Amino acid sequence: MFGVVARVAQVATRLVTVPIVIAHLGLGGYGIWSIIMTTAAYMRFGSIGIKSAFQKYVAEATGSGDFDTTNKLLSTGCAAMIVLSVLGVIPVALFSTRLAKISGVPPEFLHSAAGAISILAAIMVFSNAGAVYEAVVMGGHRIDLARNFATFFTVAEAIAIIVLLHFGHGLLAMAAVMAASEAGFVFCCYLASKKVVPQVHVRPEFVTRKVARELVRFAGSYQLVNILEVLYLAIVPVTVLRQFGADASGIYAIATRLVLSVLMVPDAFLLPILSGGAMIYGTGSAEQMRVLIQKSFKATLALSLFPLAFLSIFGTTIVFAWTGQADSSFRAALLLVSAAGFFQSFSILSLVLYRVSGRALLDNIRQGLRIVMLLSIAMFARKLGFYGVLTGLAVTELFGMLFMVFALTKTFHSFAAKSLLPDGLRVAAATAFVLAVALTVDRFVPSPPISTGRLLAVFQLTKVCLAVLLSAWPALVMTGSLTRIEGRALISAFLPRVSRPTHPSPERAG
Repeated sequence: MFGVVARVAQVATRLVTVPIVIAHLGLGGYGIWSIIMTTAAYMRFGSIGIKSAFQKYVAEATGSGDFDTTNKLLSTGCAAMIVLSVLGVIPVALFSTRLAKISGVPPEFLHSAAGAISILAAIMVFSNAGAVYEAVVMGGHRIDLARNFATFFTVAEAIAIIVLLHFGHGLLAMAAVMAASEAGFVFCCYLASKKVVPQVHVRPEFVTRKVARELVRFAGSYQLVNILEVLYLAIVPVTVLRQFGADASGIYAIATRLVLSVLMVPDAFLLPILSGGAMIYGTGSAEQMRVLIQKSFKATLALSLFPLAFLSIFGTTIVFAWTGQADSSFRAALLLVSAAGFFQSFSILSLVLYRVSGRALLDNIRQGLRIVMLLSIAMFARKLGFYGVLTGLAVTELFGMLFMVFALTKTFHSFAAKSLLPDGLRVAAATAFVLAVALTVDRFVPSPPISTGRLLAVFQLTKVCLAVLLSAWPALVMTGSLTRIEGRALISAFLPRVSRPTHPSPERAG
């Protein structure tokens, strides 16, 4: 739940800052900023992957007490990250102007974009090395602390960016704020790690070749899959900017931002699924593992299908109310990016569940094949057009999802993909019912005579959202998408006292 709060804070701040950035820098300026963020993601060198591996090592040490091995794994891994970051980031800083030109940044943004890339390159070396301390805090079962730090710095970063934009600053100042936020987050995690798991030490004397094999096998392969993911995610934005211009890049960036906002809740549960799955897998219970996989897929479907379908239908109204932009390209872009996001959510979930087994081959093969597919599409981007590229992205994500579901069936023999079909049909029926109600209300319930276009769009979204809220629960119950036990579990997650008996039974009292 702290992860959900952190993601909500991140999405909420983006929802506030994006229209302000567009108002000050234009749609093209926001598109350039999204390219800078893509470059920053590359400079992280997939640190999310090695951070997840570090978290697993610390969590295992808290159970086994073998902190000596963990200290060697973390210290050696951190040293490797520093070397990798220095070798990979320094060339980015030195050739930032050329890199911006190659990416297709227009001349009016070239200087500020290059400066922003250089600032982020400098801080990413520090941030990549400091990722080990966030992993220590989370591996020490204090995910709440790491998420609270993230929430605070996300909000502070947004406030600082808004203030700087108000006083006429641009991309360079925004990058400086982001760098300061990264440094503050790492420092807080460093202090917290000393109190949460004081037995863990990241020091030069613990660097050793003895753990290199394990680091390469698990942490290294996890790192590789995330580096490939970063490269994969950079293909479409750079292609769109180079082939179709800054405005098209801005349209794609806004569509992607909305889709990522929708997927924040299912994404927040990936780490708990990884931790819980590792515990179950360790007991050797194939039946419990099958139930976990099935429930995880059902939850992901419920949390992604309806909001993405809603975004595909009412997305243009959302964009207009949010940013004031009314480009006709938004409708098709939102539909195609939503389809890609839907397939991607299941692909990533399958990857996390596959990693529970400790295997590290098929997910890397999936990444390589996706990159080849998307690069092939990028080569013919001019002929395919803007929508053709986005269609290719959706098809590539569909392939990635099917490949990882195949990997799950080969890894966990008790799991069968066809077992997901009944739950899928129920959730799809509930989604169709709720969307039908929303469309009916949107068409037949009149709107007041409001002269301001954006205010009218806000009113339309309000009445549609009210219709969704009123019809969602009945739809879930009628279609059987939500069982009584799941309903109670859902209520107890938010209101634990409601589902808790006021008086203990004689058995419990005894």
